[in-house]
Amino acid sequence: MKGLEFRCVAVVGMTARAVPFAKEITPLEVDRQQHESDMLMERCLLFVACTRAREALAISWSGTPSPFLPVTRAGS
Repeated sequence: MKGLEFRCVAVVGMTARAVPFAKEITPLEVDRQQHESDMLMERCLLFVACTRAREALAISWSGTPSPFLPVTRAGS
């Protein structure tokens, strides 16, 4: 059984400064393996949030978007 779903989901504040959440990420120079694991967990959380939408998903940011967001080009 899948988790909760909603007709529409908005994921707001997807800026480079906010996602991934820096306080949850082990610095690369401290522990490379833990850093990669932390980054994967942050990506998984975003995936779960985005897959809760049944009909519509809106993602917003101001300034530089999160590196977790795919690159898009206007008109494509």
